[in-house]
Amino acid sequence: MYEKFMKRAIEIAKKGLGRVNPNPPVGAIIVKNGKIISEGFHPYFGGPHAERVAIERAKKKEMDLAGATLIVTLEPCDHHGKTPPCTDLIIESGIKEVVVGMRDPNPVSGKGIEKLKKHGIKVIEGVLENEVKKLCEFFITSVTKKRPFIAIKYASTLDGKIADANGKSKWITHRLRPRVHKLRNFYSAVLVGAGTVLKDNPRLTCRTKNGRNPIRVVLDRKGILSEKNFKVFEKNARVIVFTQNERAKYPEHVEKVITDCSVETILKTLHEKGVDSLLVEGGSDVFSEFLKYADVIYAFYSTKIFGKGLDVFSNVQFSVEEPPRFEIARVKTSDTEIFMELRPCSQE
Repeated sequence: MYEKFMKRAIEIAKKGLGRVNPNPPVGAIIVKNGKIISEGFHPYFGGPHAERVAIERAKKKEMDLAGATLIVTLEPCDHHGKTPPCTDLIIESGIKEVVVGMRDPNPVSGKGIEKLKKHGIKVIEGVLENEVKKLCEFFITSVTKKRPFIAIKYASTLDGKIADANGKSKWITHRLRPRVHKLRNFYSAVLVGAGTVLKDNPRLTCRTKNGRNPIRVVLDRKGILSEKNFKVFEKNARVIVFTQNERAKYPEHVEKVITDCSVETILKTLHEKGVDSLLVEGGSDVFSEFLKYADVIYAFYSTKIFGKGLDVFSNVQFSVEEPPRFEIARVKTSDTEIFMELRPCSQE
């Protein structure tokens, strides 16, 4: 009964992707007499919540919300943060039914559903819950695992090479490349190793229209990028460098983190800095280190073949009996390229 409205709430919630982090994207729909009378989504971090946007829009149009139904992707908050509790506004509005996609996994959120029920508001839970969890996977991972959601992104030839025998790697794929910039727009941070910076000198920016640049993270264990100018270090960008070299020097605006540079330490530190999602872009050594933590892999394949060259995961080795396995969640193709979204298979 409420699925079509929840689908719409999910769709408008996506407008906040990449802008609300580390908060979850949330969409809200107000329905009365079977028709949508107002909509809202959480537009940016620190901005008004979706429920508040939808209710205030309805009020501006002088709509009567008495007896209306609110469909919202995530349980309404019941705590004072950057905005007042949404539960109070819902109770005051006259809305008599709230349909929730999923409960808020954050313990500081309070008990929004219980409060609504205490005030005589009917609450229906779990409508399109799996779809909502997919929408909020950055937030859920950050809250429950205390680390960023991890994505590995690589471009490879058909035979699994990310560089030829001479180390050249640019433009293995081309037609599907705009998808890379869409990913950078959604993820809080993008990470590369020092070798990738030396070889490709990337900016790691998002070049989609109205796109948002992610935080740039560089793993430079030995400090080989010290006292050198690279595009990734450009001014007005937030840059974090992890290194074991205490004497390494980077531009003043760069956040230098001296650590053991283990993946566990990197993820813990990024979580503490408010990074809820990390796009790992290279190179082969880094891919190998982050593989066991990958929540998703974005694989871009060209139909080119190199034969000899650098493998995607050159520093891992598994037996034929127990290799990591991924299921294909999504596929897009052009005439000579393939994009696949791969999710880890269940370990059960």
